[in-house]
Parts: sequence; structure tokens; C-alpha cells
Amino acid sequence: MERHIDALIKDLESGKINRREFCEAVAIAAAMFAASGPANAAAPRGFKVIGINHLTYDCADYRKARDFYTSVFGMQTLKDDGRTHANLGFGPAQGQGGSFLTVRNAPANAPKPGATIDHVCYTIPNWDEGKVVAALNARNLPQTGRPGSWHVYDPFDFDVQIGNSVEENAFRRG
Repeated sequence: MERHIDALIKDLESGKINRREFCEAVAIAAAMFAASGPANAAAPRGFKVIGINHLTYDCADYRKARDFYTSVFGMQTLKDDGRTHANLGFGPAQGQGGSFLTVRNAPANAPKPGATIDHVCYTIPNWDEGKVVAALNARNLPQTGRPGSWHVYDPFDFDVQIGNSVEENAFRRG
């Protein structure tokens, strides 16, 4: 399965297949893997997601995005090919729930998406309202939102939200 997915990624990156074909192939492979036996079967209500592994962000210049996310959010550059993309790590260490953001130059033949992600919210620890606002102001990043939850725009006008775990908690009551 892993080799199959690696081959699909190479086909996507080389332009042999588009994103829609890639997603369809991965969905089919995942369904086949899940159906291959009881040990791999999905729970009755679907797979149990434990976190986001990664997000991939296409933009006009991955270097600008890399620099923004490493300087504003302290993401760690895990891999940078020096030409088209970089993987930026955040959260716990790999294998312990950590995630990464891949910033990459958009392929020239990339189709217009049928759906988009409106924004991404990153939770930061040890929230201090004054320090958060001061840090955003120091970077000349105008913000909108409310205490405990602020929105800024990255260099490509993508809405990025910074939240604390109290204000941005879907499980809280009330």
C-alpha cells in the first residue's frame, strides 16, 4: 500500500495525474485496504481520526509562505527542496501527534478547485492576549476577531486564525 501511495504522489508531482485523479486513487486504495480484513476494517461509524497529519498549501512562491509560517508561527523547516516546496512541522514530535504544513509552488496546470478551505486555525499554548496581539502588531499583521481568537492574512491573502484552546474548543458547552 505504501509503495502504491508513493507512486501516486510521484505521478501527482510530475503532472502525470491531477489532484482529482490523485484523490480518487487514494480513496480507492484506502477503501480496498480497509476492506482487506477485520484487522483493517473501519469502525462502524467510520475511521477514528486522531489528528491532522498534514495540510498542503499551493501558492505562487513557496519561499514567501515558508518564511511567513516559520517566522510568525515558529514552524520548523523539516524539509526544503530549494526549488518547489518545503515541509514545515508544528505541534508534538513526529509519531506523537505532530503535524506539518507543506507549502509548494502551485503547478502551472493546476485546475481551479471545486471547493476551498476558508481558513486554518492554529491553537497556540500559554495564551497571553497582550503578547499575542503585540507579536502580530510587531509583524505589521492587521488582525480581526476577538480576544482568544485572531485572524491574519498570509502573503497570499489566505486567512489564518490563531486561537487559544478555550475560545476555539468545539467541545465546550454553551
